[in-house]
Amino acid sequence: MFDLSSFSNNLEGSSITNIIIVSLLSFALSSIIGITYEKTSQEIQKPRFFIQALILISVPVAGVMQAIGDSLAHGLGLLGALAIIRFRTTLRDPRNIAFMFASIAVGVATGVYGIKIAVIGTIMFCLIAIVLHISHLGKSRHIIAFLQFNIYSKDLSVSTSIEEITKTIQNRCEKVVLLNYVIKDIRKKKKVKGMAHFEYKIKVTEKDVATKLVGEITEKFNLLNVKLNFNDDHEKI
Repeated sequence: MFDLSSFSNNLEGSSITNIIIVSLLSFALSSIIGITYEKTSQEIQKPRFFIQALILISVPVAGVMQAIGDSLAHGLGLLGALAIIRFRTTLRDPRNIAFMFASIAVGVATGVYGIKIAVIGTIMFCLIAIVLHISHLGKSRHIIAFLQFNIYSKDLSVSTSIEEITKTIQNRCEKVVLLNYVIKDIRKKKKVKGMAHFEYKIKVTEKDVATKLVGEITEKFNLLNVKLNFNDDHEKI
């Protein structure tokens, strides 16, 4: 049986062969992490540059760890260099931070010749990511959307009110929050018409529920410019 510990011992040192092996191994393991991210991500448009960063970052990290070795001076020099560099990339999803950290950890482990830790750690991380993806924790049980529409203020004052519109929306949704309500005058052909603008944040279990809600309130309240924006994938109806 292949012994990873003996393989790690044979890699001690910074020969050209060892550097190449460590670089290829870190690249292979980070590629597994990148593929796992691509398969388990729920985003419709996969961020390909982020996936490339996941695969690439472990190689320079492994090289830096090999360059430092056991030298305290090299380690302090690295801290000084990192203090100068400003990394301003923002990761919106906390899950992306976990994958990026895993790829960096692979580079650190392979760079210090912790081959067993790198291989087993990568396998366990990817298996856990897959399990979370297929479990109920990986499936969104609620959908957040933003509902916007306009209505003539004269229609609003005669046939309905803010409370009636909100109550109708609440009957279809699990939670409703009125974010914005504006009344403005529109001048057209020397006539002034009052226009009211509504903006709601709603939570539903399925997108079909929100779609049916749009048809219901549009017909009932004679709404104009109805827009429904889903927060998860920015899909518009």
